[in-house]
Amino acid sequence: MPTRRQPVSFRSAALSVPLATAVLALAAAPAARAQTVAAPEILGPWIGPGAPVTQPGLALYGTDLGWTFEHDGTLHLLFGDTWPRVDAVCDPAPTHDDSQATVPLAPPTLGALPPVAFATDPAAPGEFDRIRLERGGASLSLGFGQVPIAGFSTGRHAMALFNRAEPLRCEAGAKDAEPTCPPTAGRSFERIDRKRGGGLRCSTGVGECSPPFLGLTFPCDLATGDGCILATCQPSPTGFCVDPTSSQNDGTPSSERFAIAQANDFAIQDPGRPTHYRSVAVHHTNKFINATVRTVRRFGGLPQRNDYGPGHGALLVWGRPGYTGEQGRQAQLYLMAHPLPAQLDRQGAWRFRPRFFAGVHPRTGRPRWTRLESRAKPLALDGQMGGDPFEKLPIVDQMAISWVGDPIRKWVMLYGGDLDDAFLADPANARPGPGPGSIQIRFAEHPWGPWSPPEPHLVPGSPAVAGDPYGPDGVLFHPECDDLPGAACAPTDPHRPLHAFIPGCLSLGLFEPGYFYAPNIVDAWTRPDGAGGVQLYWNVSTWNPYAVLLIRTTLRPTPP
Repeated sequence: MPTRRQPVSFRSAALSVPLATAVLALAAAPAARAQTVAAPEILGPWIGPGAPVTQPGLALYGTDLGWTFEHDGTLHLLFGDTWPRVDAVCDPAPTHDDSQATVPLAPPTLGALPPVAFATDPAAPGEFDRIRLERGGASLSLGFGQVPIAGFSTGRHAMALFNRAEPLRCEAGAKDAEPTCPPTAGRSFERIDRKRGGGLRCSTGVGECSPPFLGLTFPCDLATGDGCILATCQPSPTGFCVDPTSSQNDGTPSSERFAIAQANDFAIQDPGRPTHYRSVAVHHTNKFINATVRTVRRFGGLPQRNDYGPGHGALLVWGRPGYTGEQGRQAQLYLMAHPLPAQLDRQGAWRFRPRFFAGVHPRTGRPRWTRLESRAKPLALDGQMGGDPFEKLPIVDQMAISWVGDPIRKWVMLYGGDLDDAFLADPANARPGPGPGSIQIRFAEHPWGPWSPPEPHLVPGSPAVAGDPYGPDGVLFHPECDDLPGAACAPTDPHRPLHAFIPGCLSLGLFEPGYFYAPNIVDAWTRPDGAGGVQLYWNVSTWNPYAVLLIRTTLRPTPP
C-alpha cells in the first residue's frame, strides 16, 4: 500500500494504466512534444491538518494558496484566508486573515518536508502576523476572499499583487453628467481609447446583492436575480465598470456581471515588517482579475534574444477574467509585460506602463503588443501558432506558470481543480472531460504560447480506490470513502464555513467533499533529477481538509 510520501496511483477515465507506472506523452501539439510528465508524487500535507508541527505554540489550523517568491536570499510564501483555530469559521468574519511565511531556499531532502516559519505578531508571538495592505495612507480590508494572488522580486523591492474581490463602481459625474469609469492603468490614452469604443464602460444593468455576503459585494443580474447567495438583487447606485472586450462578455446582458472590472494592487513590501505592503500601482481590470506572475532576466517581446530564466529584467503577468467560464462565457488567457526595475516617482507611485499581447502576425508568427488593454488578445490554447484561444475547462481556478530550463526549455502551466456548486452558474455541465476536478498541465515555448491542450495531472480519483486522493489513504475528504485496514480516509474538518450559518455553529454532518485548487510552482526548488530530467516542486490547496500539500513532478525529454 503506497504512503502519502510515495508516488500514488491516480486513475483517470482517459488513461488505461495507473499514472504511477507510466508517463503522459503530451504529443497532441508542437508545443508539447519535447517532454513527458511522470505521475505527481504527493509528499504529504505541508501546512494544516496532518502536517508536521514546525512552530509549537502557534495558533494556526489551516490555510490556502501559498504563492512563493525569492527576494534577497529569502523564500517567501503568501497565504490566503488563514484559520487560527479549528473553529475559527464560527467567529465573526475578520477584516484581515491572510498570513505569510518563509521556507529554506534549498529544495526538500528525501523523506522530509521543508519547515515553514510563519511570521508572528510582535505583540502576540503565539499568533500569525496578519498581512496588511495600505493604499494612499488608508488600510484596506483583506478579509474573506481578499488575498494576495502573487509575489515577486524586482531585485530592489519585494512586491505582492493583491485582489480584493471588489467590483469596480462607476464614478459619479459632476451635476447631471453620466457616471464614468477610471482608466485601466491610470493613463490618459485609456481615456482616449474609451472614446473610440474601447476601455471600461459604465453599466447600470447590473445590480448588487444585498446584504453583502461575508463582507463582499457580489454583482447580480437584475432581470433574474442570479448571482446572489442568501441575499436579494438590488439596483446599484452608480453602476459598475464593465470590459466589453473581455472573453466573459458573450454579447448578452446577463454576461455583463462576469465582465465587471476589479482593482488589482501592486504593492511594495515593508522591509522592517515583511507582512505590511504599500500599494504603488492600481490596475483596474477584468482580464487580469485571476493573475500569476514571473520575473525573467531578459524579455524583448519577440521570439529571439530572450532569457526566460529567473531574473529582474522584466515582469510577465498572465491573467484570466475570473475563475470560471460557463454557458458560452470564457475565462481565456491574457498576457502583459512590464520592464524592471520598477521606477517610482517622487510620490512613491510606480510608473505602471504595461504592454499587452495583441495577437501574432498571420505570416511570421511574431507577437504583437499594445499599450491599450482593450486591444489585448487571448493566447492560443490549442498548440497552434495564432490558434484558438478557447479554454476547455469551465473551472479554471488559480494557475501557476514557470519556466523550466535545460533539458526541457519550456514554460509549464498548472491550473484547474474544482469549486463548490454554490459558486457555479451551471454545476451540471461545469466538469466535462476526463478527470473532473483535476489539476491540469500545459506547455509552451514562449510566454504567449501557443499553449498545448490541457492534460489531467493530479486527479482526485475515486473514493472506492485505495491510494486515490478521494479513497482510503488519500488526502481529500469524500463522504463515500470507507476506511480499510491500515488505510484511513481523509477526515473532514470538524468545522466548515457552512456551519457558521447554523445557530451555535453546530457541526451537523454537512458532508462537503474536498477538492484541489490553487497550484503554485516553487521556482527556487526546480532541479535536475540526476537521470536526465527535471523535478518540479509545487504546492496545492485542498478544500476539506483545509490544507496545503507539497507535490513533486518529474519532467523528462521525449526519447527520439
